[in-house]
Amino acid sequence: MTDKKSTWFIIGLICLVLLGLLGMMQRALNTDKQQAQEGVYETLPPDTGKEDPLLHISEDFIVDEQFSSNLPIVILTLDGELAEYKRFVNSEEIVDESVDPYIGGSIAVIGTTGGTNHLTDAPDAQSRIRIKKRGHTSISFDKPQYLVKTITDDELENPVDLLGMGEGDEWILNGSLADKSMIRNYLSYRIASEIGGSAMSPDSKYCEVLLATKEGYEYEGVYLLMETIARGENRVNIDQFKQKNSYTSYIVRRDRFTNFDVMLDTYGRLSGISQEWIGVKYPSERRLTDEAKKFIEEDFSHIERVIYSDNADLFKVYDKYIDIDSFVDYYLINEFFGNYDAGEHSTYMYKNSGGKLYIGPVWDFDQGMNNYFQDEMEVETMAFQTKPFFEQLCKDERFITCLKERYAVLRDGILSEKHVFGIIDEAKAYLKSAQVREWYRWAQDYEDGSFSRAGNYYLLDYEKDGVIISRFNDKYEQELYNIRTYLHKHGNIIQTELTKLYDLAEYNTSIKNENELFLLIIMTLFLVPSFLINRKG
Repeated sequence: MTDKKSTWFIIGLICLVLLGLLGMMQRALNTDKQQAQEGVYETLPPDTGKEDPLLHISEDFIVDEQFSSNLPIVILTLDGELAEYKRFVNSEEIVDESVDPYIGGSIAVIGTTGGTNHLTDAPDAQSRIRIKKRGHTSISFDKPQYLVKTITDDELENPVDLLGMGEGDEWILNGSLADKSMIRNYLSYRIASEIGGSAMSPDSKYCEVLLATKEGYEYEGVYLLMETIARGENRVNIDQFKQKNSYTSYIVRRDRFTNFDVMLDTYGRLSGISQEWIGVKYPSERRLTDEAKKFIEEDFSHIERVIYSDNADLFKVYDKYIDIDSFVDYYLINEFFGNYDAGEHSTYMYKNSGGKLYIGPVWDFDQGMNNYFQDEMEVETMAFQTKPFFEQLCKDERFITCLKERYAVLRDGILSEKHVFGIIDEAKAYLKSAQVREWYRWAQDYEDGSFSRAGNYYLLDYEKDGVIISRFNDKYEQELYNIRTYLHKHGNIIQTELTKLYDLAEYNTSIKNENELFLLIIMTLFLVPSFLINRKG
């Protein structure tokens, strides 16, 4: 009897060892796959200029012909006044449908990131454009952001390559007034690119924007000229939609309701699981057929049903429908940078024909790294496990283990303080003169702590131990210090906090089906007799 118990104990032990080995092999393959990604960003050369950064800007922010920059220069010429086409009341988007949000104009881009660019230089790229103000909260800020569509003289799509980022006909000029550092988005996109390549991050390049006026060229400030999330060889590289097909590749976005996307009635929202909407970004509304919309709606709903299923047998096959690697990286990038608007808002996902659902590229970090206006971020805790999809995935021990092992690899390299802080220092050196001009241009906002400007972004005070603590900051160096402090403290607690997720786990999908179990049994039957023979001998 004792020998039988010993034999069964040995068999069980061997099964556990084999299971562990299979898991390690699979995770190693996933890690190698993820490590093979290549970033799309280049090193930023330091600004070595000795000239007074404000020498060629007047008190009215008009630049003279001698203006130059180590950053590329983007010149916008508009045919009229930008339309005020939407506003927000209690976070609800109210659109004036009688107003065309776009106006005509032109764009000229001078130079590259590797030398001095002069206002009088010939443009490296130029095009007619349609342009509008963009943003949710930021659309009301004093410093506008823009969505630019490059077009021909006949107003047809005109894909152009801007600053070596590949051809596209939609571009964003992102210059959020919320981020005084001008680094939050750039840093996050560059790190995300190094982690997951162009599939996880849009490409972006710093530039300084000038707006043509009757008085001359008005200095608008430092911006990121960046790609939109769109289908294309240089963007999200999925199959092109064909209207004759009822099925399609697609890009969707989880966000607030908007009049500018086709909104879907998916299972998650109809069942009350999710409060946010799923909108279709690709195919475009102009090309999207009723059949294709129905396909996307049903396809995405099926994925939601699997992930949110209370049936363990159905939930455990979720990896047949989503790319786990992308969900792991998306979680860690947003958690590391404290971007808790993601997951619910500005959350992009895409799927190729017949493939799995990927999450990404990442988007919009200007309120990350302890820059949310309403609350001081808690550096000692995590929050991304509460976001849609992730609240379910983090009930699986297997997914938690993937997070822990991936973070250990990233924290030793791409997410190490040496590397992340090195990029911050690099960007600071590159923006040396441009930062002075940016803060000069928007001093009325950056240096105003009165809470009196409707178009400004204010960090609200908070109370701690009975003391009111001000979060107002009017020093650039202090802003960089705040970012480093947050990343240092928060980055150090993530591994420990990931371990705590096991306490909430309800499933372990490491063995998901009978085939894997059958393989383990076969391997055990080969190994156990050999062990017993050796034991008797």
